[in-house]
Amino acid sequence: MGNGAAMNSAAASAAVSRKAQLREAAARKRQQQNRMVIAAGGVIALLVVAVIGLNIWRSQPVVGEQTFSSQGNLHIQLGTVSSIAYNSTPPTSGPHYENLAAWGAHSTPVRYEHLIHNLEDGGVVVYYQCPEGCPELVAELTTLLEPYWNAGRHVTLAPNDPTWTDDTATPQHKDMGARIAVTAWQRLLTMEAVDAEAIRAFIERYEGIDNHRG
Repeated sequence: MGNGAAMNSAAASAAVSRKAQLREAAARKRQQQNRMVIAAGGVIALLVVAVIGLNIWRSQPVVGEQTFSSQGNLHIQLGTVSSIAYNSTPPTSGPHYENLAAWGAHSTPVRYEHLIHNLEDGGVVVYYQCPEGCPELVAELTTLLEPYWNAGRHVTLAPNDPTWTDDTATPQHKDMGARIAVTAWQRLLTMEAVDAEAIRAFIERYEGIDNHRG
């Protein structure tokens, strides 16, 4: 075979080898892309499952909680009283003032009409009712709720006092029939002693949900 033929043969072999390498590279690239697509699909599937799971979890009530029909989101003039009787005590929806009560701990009673707006804005309000005073209970609740306040979560602690008249002749609170009541929009959980696990579960389930649509 002459030099020219040998060179042509070598060039042809090199071309065949180069094409094979390109095919292999293309195949590897397709495999890599397929793996990335499969991985992305897996991540999306996990996110979908997580969202579904969260929605299912949120739909499950905390043991012992009650659900009440919404009484609307009507704003009323500051200082006035709700035109309708609330369907729960403490109330969990209904007419309320335009301004919020401060998040955090209150040592004196707060109008229901203030605190309902806190619920509408995704807050959880924890009430305690102690006719004879209960500093140990208040301290226990404060310790439990402080991490939420420190994290900027929408949680409020306030006393419920059926004898409180707010400088009027009519009591502004009603007897809630329990020492502790944990409220969210349309949700009420009562207890006689601090159940930290139930209170945390209630807060995690309902705090942060916007309720402006009623």
